Amino acid sequence: MPDVTDSVGEPGCTNKVHDVAIVQAMLRVVKKGGAPYLGGNYDGAYGKQTKAAINKFQTDFALIKAAGTDKAGKVLPGGETVAKLSAMLPATHKPLHVIENQKTVYIEGVAADATTSKNAVIGDVQLDATFRGKVGTLIETMFNQHKIVLWVTDTGGRRPFAKQMTANSHAGPGESNHQYGRAVDLGFKNFTWVQSNGTLKKDRDWLNTLEATNAAKANAFWDARDALALKAPISLFRLQFERIHLQSFDNPTTSARRSLVKLLNLVGTMTWDSVAGHPNRYKCNLGKGAATHVVGSAKQIWSKQSTVTAAMVAAATGAKVTAIKAAQVAAMKTTLKADFELCEANWKKWVPVP
Repeated sequence: MPDVTDSVGEPGCTNKVHDVAIVQAMLRVVKKGGAPYLGGNYDGAYGKQTKAAINKFQTDFALIKAAGTDKAGKVLPGGETVAKLSAMLPATHKPLHVIENQKTVYIEGVAADATTSKNAVIGDVQLDATFRGKVGTLIETMFNQHKIVLWVTDTGGRRPFAKQMTANSHAGPGESNHQYGRAVDLGFKNFTWVQSNGTLKKDRDWLNTLEATNAAKANAFWDARDALALKAPISLFRLQFERIHLQSFDNPTTSARRSLVKLLNLVGTMTWDSVAGHPNRYKCNLGKGAATHVVGSAKQIWSKQSTVTAAMVAAATGAKVTAIKAAQVAAMKTTLKADFELCEANWKKWVPVP
């Protein structure tokens, strides 16, 4: 049965926004003679329309009795009005739920789905062991507290370097925490919310429809997830520009590029560094000497479109520029990518670097 935590109505009722919203949503769905008791949209604000709808519903079903819980014009926790409204809800709208201080009512998720989601994360050896334990705890806690199922989206787990090239991300191959099992895209599984007119809307993992309808309402659900995710004992971190993403450490304390450089120098065949003032560019000694050359971005390097020139190859090999053939430049571009491929093969050796 939908939960009402405190009194709704007047006079003297608390009319908390979440309680008003769920009573309104039920009155918007339950009908008499084909017409809903609440004619307007539900919005979590108690007013004349809500008052009239409560009074009419209570009168129609003779819910106010001397020995009863509810009083005329008042809906109380565990009272006859909530019980009757709940009983009259269509199967599609059972059970309704709402988060404290929110006004978007939704359908409770399925416990078995939450368990499956948690077990899938816990069993995913492509994720860092400590990190996946925290994500699993978050999934369980979110369902226990809010009856919402979270899950790692189809493309939101550990992401190979090649997949990063096609991801909707500024980060290139090797620059995303997804490559090292330290990040997930944790969205809302089969999330179905009640629209203002009482109809249901099954949303996507990113809450795209709710976002388009009312960004503040969508953000409230991400905030509810993050209120659990970002504090102890779970203590994960989010990105400011991408709500679905969670990771194992805070971006301001870790440089994705310097962390990749460290791994390149650990497992690669050449000497690497990042380019000061150009955080998405790398330089490399091309396998020879101490001098380094700017060779482009991670995306350029991975696609063999690095900025290597004949002059760079000549400087690295000691040959004359005129002696360097196009095939040698192409071969060097392949060699640069090969170091990135070694990073992918040894991704578990990655460590965060400030």
